[in-house]
This record gives sequence, structure tokens and C-alpha cells, in this order.
Amino acid sequence: MNKVSVMAKHIVVALFVILFNIEMNSAGSVHYVITRDTGIAQSVAPALALEKGGNTLYYFGYTFKGNWFQAMEHCKSLNMDLASIESAQENDFLYNQMREFLGGGAEYWFWTSGTILPDNKWVWMRTGRPILYSNWFPNQPDNSGNNEKCLEVRYHYTKGLQWNDNNQNTNRHVLCEAKITKSVSEIIPTLCNLTHSVRSLT
Repeated sequence: MNKVSVMAKHIVVALFVILFNIEMNSAGSVHYVITRDTGIAQSVAPALALEKGGNTLYYFGYTFKGNWFQAMEHCKSLNMDLASIESAQENDFLYNQMREFLGGGAEYWFWTSGTILPDNKWVWMRTGRPILYSNWFPNQPDNSGNNEKCLEVRYHYTKGLQWNDNNQNTNRHVLCEAKITKSVSEIIPTLCNLTHSVRSLT
């Protein structure tokens, strides 16, 4: 067996392990970046520490702070989007992952993709869907000063992940997400073809 064939096998095995971990781990910190052209997470360096829930990868950007538009651009620069929290299960999942990732002793505020339209209806900007599930603080949203148009979430170790409306110019951390659009079953034939192509050149 020549060196090219050995290298091809190593590439296939490495990619299979990456994709298997993406498919099988229901949650947990992983190190990936997202490629927009394929939707596949790839293990490369430098990489982000992401949390996986179902077919979604989340990034808790606690080292970044910016206004709502800067937060959106920061996610885009990572080939991700500001997060949309569309169920109690998703909200609880994020809270539990943040407890493990951020710990206690401090609270963190994160921008999401939530925003309010001129007709006073809240929507997720990423998807355009109306916000049906919510976990607002008591007496929120209140649109204080008539200029709180964007949705932030507050993580607190003992008080959960609660929502608030805030001014778009407030500096907050960023909560990004990306969907995994290809499964192991879809990508394995491609890997096999890659091996065959490399062998045919030898």
C-alpha cells in the first residue's frame, strides 16, 4: 500500500469520527467551525467551543461584547446566526449547558435574533417566524423609553435563562447557532468516493 492510499484512509477515518461525534452526541462541548457551503462542522484549528443540541450547534460568545447589529455580524463572521429559542426544551437545554460552561458567580447577558416589528409583534429575525414560546422576566417586555426593540437573555446560575427587551445599542455577549444540514448517512458515500478517487490516481 503506497503513501497516498494510507493518507486517504486516514482522511476518511478522521472525517468519519468527526461526523459520527456530531451525529451521536446529544450534547456536550465540541471544537468545530462551520462551513456555510456544506453545512458540515469540521474539526480544524483554531476552533470554537460549541454546544450541540439535536441538529444545532450553539456558541456562547462570552468573550465578545457588542450592540445587536455587531452581535449579528459577529455570528455571521463565524458562519453562524444569532440564536432563536423556539421552545421551553431549547431554553432549558441552553441554560443547562451554560451552567456547565459558565458556572456560577456571575450573570451573563446575550443577544438573540429576537426583534419586534412595527406592528408590535415579536419575531425571530433569523427565521422570520413569530415568537410563540417565551420566557420573559415578570412585566417584560415593556419597551422602556419606546426604544427597546431587541431580545436579550440573562443567564444566572440559580435563576435560569430569562428574557428581556433592550435597546439595540446596548453592549451584550452573543449567542450564535448553526444548523447541521448533512448527516453521517449522507456524507459517508462521498467519503467512500473520495477514497476510490485517490486510489485510482495511484
